[in-house]
Amino acid sequence: MEPTASFIDAMNAQPTNLQLALETVTRDLDAASLARWGEDDSVAVIAMGASLNSAHVPLAAFAQRGRAAAAVIASDVADGLAVVRADHSVIVSESGRSPEPLAAARALAPGSRIGITNFPDQPIREATDVVLGLGGFADSPVYTSGYTATILAYALLLDRVGALDAGAEAARLPGRAADALRDYASVAETIGTALAGATSIDVVGRGASLASAAELSLMVREGLRTPSSAFETYQYLHGPMEVLSADDVLVLFGDGRETTIPSSVLDAGVRVVLITAAPAAEVPSSGHPGLTVVTLPPGLGHFERSVVETVIGQLAIAAAIEHKPYPLEVFLYHQDDTKLPVRAG
Repeated sequence: MEPTASFIDAMNAQPTNLQLALETVTRDLDAASLARWGEDDSVAVIAMGASLNSAHVPLAAFAQRGRAAAAVIASDVADGLAVVRADHSVIVSESGRSPEPLAAARALAPGSRIGITNFPDQPIREATDVVLGLGGFADSPVYTSGYTATILAYALLLDRVGALDAGAEAARLPGRAADALRDYASVAETIGTALAGATSIDVVGRGASLASAAELSLMVREGLRTPSSAFETYQYLHGPMEVLSADDVLVLFGDGRETTIPSSVLDAGVRVVLITAAPAAEVPSSGHPGLTVVTLPPGLGHFERSVVETVIGQLAIAAAIEHKPYPLEVFLYHQDDTKLPVRAG
């Protein structure tokens, strides 16, 4: 039940683990027989940490359809600092034992609480009305497979209830992960070297790519022990970027304003990584020695793109840790109240 797999092993197992999640979530959806949602029904994703980062993906997909969705910090709901008025709530806890999402679920009215977890027999089962299990695979302390499998679960769930047409996209995610692990391993070495030498790392994106930005920033903090922050693209332009120096790295996910931001910082010595589907001709600073451009396949859906972007980030973290004197799997600071005890089977 504890995340004890190595980062490398869990990262490389993602195609297999995502296929398992595809099968188990589909099975649980079949058993649940959820009613179709109304055309104007809204949803709130309630979670903590990496799971909350993942919520930006369904939010972006909902926004594209003109539908209302929100991501809410679970501890705020539990403590009365946030009010959820959505028609449906998705409670995410990979362990099934995170106390804040469980407390938030108990604060909501029964009947509309759907749980997503890797371990459905843990306390999340009693706190929600329906539980979707990811498969019980081994994950790493810095989450890898569980994060991308959660994105897959959103796609399957929202397709099943008629909120999105995402079933075919979900079925492609195991293959997308396999392709990304193969296709981006080489450039990830270059990115990893830059990350390992940085004093601080800013990560920027918007829409579904804000999930990738937030998750990479969290992996940098947890795994590399390097100061890092994630920002929505246009928010970043309103002050946060002013701290950048030649000691820092800026990672950008996106095809719009993200492609022109490098031009303003490269000559200051900032090392920039741009992960984009935009052609080189649309990147004004293309060819600058301080810029690494990672090209994504065109036409990816929100869920596919987020998984590919996340795998690229994981590969970069795996490369960066080779330059550090400590392993990814060891955390320095342990808290006794972030997980409930494991329930015996």
